Amino acid sequence: MRLSDEQIEEIRINNDIVDVIGEYVRLERKGQYLFGLCPFHKEKTPSFSVTPSRQMFRCFGCGKGGNVFHFIMNAENLDFIEAVKLLADRARIQLPEGDSEEEKRIVKIKQEILKINVETARFFHQQLNSPKGEKALKYLNNRKISESTIRKFGIGYSLDDWDLLHKHLSNLGFSSEALKESGLLIPNKNGGYFDRFRGRVIFPIFDLRGNVIGFGGRIIDDAKTDNMGYKEPKYMNSPETVVYNKGRSLYALNYAKNSGDNTLLIVEGYMDVISLHQNGIINTVASLGTALTESQGRILKKYAEEIIICYDADMAGQSAAMRGLDLLNDIGCNVKVLTIPDGKDPDEFIKKNGQVAFRKLIEGSLSLIEYKIKFLKSQVDVETTEGKLKFLNRTADVLTKVDNRLEREINIKKLSKEYGITEESLYAEVMKRTKPKGEIKKPIIDIKGFKDNKSVNNSDNKDLGKLVHLERMLIMLFSIDNSVYRFIKDRISRDYFVEENRQIASIVLDKLENNKGIVAAELFSVIGTEAANEYSRIIQEECNFEDNRKAVLDILKKIDLIKLEKRRKEILELLSGKNDLIEGDVEKLKEELKLLLLKQKSL
Repeated sequence: MRLSDEQIEEIRINNDIVDVIGEYVRLERKGQYLFGLCPFHKEKTPSFSVTPSRQMFRCFGCGKGGNVFHFIMNAENLDFIEAVKLLADRARIQLPEGDSEEEKRIVKIKQEILKINVETARFFHQQLNSPKGEKALKYLNNRKISESTIRKFGIGYSLDDWDLLHKHLSNLGFSSEALKESGLLIPNKNGGYFDRFRGRVIFPIFDLRGNVIGFGGRIIDDAKTDNMGYKEPKYMNSPETVVYNKGRSLYALNYAKNSGDNTLLIVEGYMDVISLHQNGIINTVASLGTALTESQGRILKKYAEEIIICYDADMAGQSAAMRGLDLLNDIGCNVKVLTIPDGKDPDEFIKKNGQVAFRKLIEGSLSLIEYKIKFLKSQVDVETTEGKLKFLNRTADVLTKVDNRLEREINIKKLSKEYGITEESLYAEVMKRTKPKGEIKKPIIDIKGFKDNKSVNNSDNKDLGKLVHLERMLIMLFSIDNSVYRFIKDRISRDYFVEENRQIASIVLDKLENNKGIVAAELFSVIGTEAANEYSRIIQEECNFEDNRKAVLDILKKIDLIKLEKRRKEILELLSGKNDLIEGDVEKLKEELKLLLLKQKSL
């Protein structure tokens, strides 16, 4: 697929960077900027900034920056074209069909599958409310799911029929190719297809925009077996398709994000979510049959200041909670764990005890460190000396990773009191683990008298570095304020810039000379990620001038001085006698040197 600069710019303009980043990061306004916790590295204090007026972002911690395309590339691990496609889809901009037949096919299939999913959700909901759905409806009633909740979540039922849905969708005229790739059908031995979901309560899965992207299904009879006699899995989920990615989706987030709560509760199953929502705990979501992923973690981080994991009390649930804790902590989330008493799941507990009792459990959620220590304690027998020693050593390992000193000391005091050991000894064990095992001493070299090509040319390299940087500031100022180019355009050309900056300078000058205008965010679309990081840093940190014209003149003066000094050194090198010069050349160089010194003095 080939896109023109104009098409790419249209997509950028129609994806406001604040709105896009706001889907990943909780932003707070401070003057002309918005700040939040960086999604690309772990941090406790916000260093990630967004500038709405310039449609760019910049993290002062990890150095990443650029426009909306660069953000999506980093956030979703996509290349540039994939990021453009994602943002075009978000803005509902129809991209031209790609050059390849495969690209054309995917665009068409994606649109058709979304329509298939809507029709499927309607069909299953109708089946639930039909006479044949009486068994499923009774099951939901027994689980105390109300009629209004059934409607809210679009819950349905797939009859225990081999190809009822297949026939229904085929009769509606959907293509066999789209039906095959929807994930709703499974091929049989005869070359045909049968329905994936049969005899199951169906839970449609929605994205944040309300599109039906997939389905989950639960059997009514836990003892049900297939035609081979094998026990059917309790839950079945849609496979990944061109519209559904399990690792980037969270069940019921379309509702939970509007709860008005700064906390999100993450549970394991559909029924847990539905039961909690029905009982007023609407800030609840579920992962979709997979271990919590980093993408899901970043989405959770965006919508809540605190994430509470509430998984089953069995070993599998606790191990999943531990993995989730580490993942969420690593991306900078404030994370806790809620444990349901007596091994119950959230659905059971809230039905028996009600919303008030459940909210008390939320208030008593354990911090990351408290939960890890509790989990370690359950793994050994602390009544024995050997078990106690093992537990305390493992605990010291955990405390070593605590950044907050106050939190570390509080836990050390608590543990020392509970197990009858001194705070000093436990603290010593923690500190022993924080020290590096061995230090690599830097070689002591006296470089003052050491000369090689690098040291001889060090001054030249330093000057070149300054020149490259000043030119980049100049380019950024042209992009921020197009009028300053017209103010000094007679003084510069493409050849004015050093080789490192000539290509990007040419792009900017071409736009400005043809009166097309350019903004920094547009320029970022045609440069690489590393360049975007550097240029966004220059804009944010070094291009905030009260008078851009005065700033440009000052930069030009500094550039001229560096170039004059470079030429002065070259002339002195030539006149030093190391090169053979005829008498006429010597006089010309001396005259050039004289004029050069006068020019330096005037600047």
